Amino acid sequence: MTGPQLSSAPPPPPAAEGPRRRRWWFLGIVAGWIVVLAVLGTWSVWHSPASVPEQRDIAEAVPELQQAAGVVYAAAGKGGQVVVLGKLELIGDCRITPVRHGYMAARDLTVYVRQGEAETALEGIADALPSAYRAGVAVTRGGTRVGIHADAGNFIGIDSAADAVTKVVTLRLTSGCRPGPVERADKGDPAAGATPAEMTAVLHALGSEGTPEVRAVDCPGGGVAGSYTVDVPQPRNWQTLLRVAAGGAEIVRSDDGVWAYAKGSESVVVVSDGEKLRVSVNTGCQ
Repeated sequence: MTGPQLSSAPPPPPAAEGPRRRRWWFLGIVAGWIVVLAVLGTWSVWHSPASVPEQRDIAEAVPELQQAAGVVYAAAGKGGQVVVLGKLELIGDCRITPVRHGYMAARDLTVYVRQGEAETALEGIADALPSAYRAGVAVTRGGTRVGIHADAGNFIGIDSAADAVTKVVTLRLTSGCRPGPVERADKGDPAAGATPAEMTAVLHALGSEGTPEVRAVDCPGGGVAGSYTVDVPQPRNWQTLLRVAAGGAEIVRSDDGVWAYAKGSESVVVVSDGEKLRVSVNTGCQ
């Protein structure tokens, strides 16, 4: 007789714990890294500087352009030039992409210079701007054209190009094409002071009166400066009347159609269109 046969094979070993534990550690590390990337990505969106213009909308661009306009206005008013501040423009016909509509903020500063001194004036403005703007003046076409370019940061550009013999240079500040909504953009200038006494004196000399339109900027060193402009009828002998009103001022330009002169920290520009005079009195940054 034979009894029941007993197997001599050993029982199977328990499942190995090492690989399973390593696998869970690996999954935990991956999950943690995903969380870290998500946190860093969120922080970057809200704190890192924009790398392309469309990452900052037009409402963010306008205050930056206005601040730069104050810096450029202060720099352009040095060296004997006469500067008239233009109004803020919000232009709505630019394209961020072929299918994406955007807006551009812009502002002009008109600088009146003496005959033959356009290049010297632009070099003086470039020197007076902050070094961070990296302003540079270029002379092209055999010395017949002169221009300036500067970068105010946050994609705010400052540009000008003119004939070397010009007596008026326009500095244009632009934001580049930005997304909207444009309704969120603050279009107002800072509150300016009362109309300068020089405006009253010039209008009195011309036999006119009027309420000026005011365009203002914040000065980089504090305070507000800008241009006060009004249109009045043109007297027949307006240049003779202006010569009396100027009374020892530093004359920058005295053509048939334009007079520009400086009186201390203020300046006057009078432009004729044949029927009316546009009178601008400009206060400077201290």
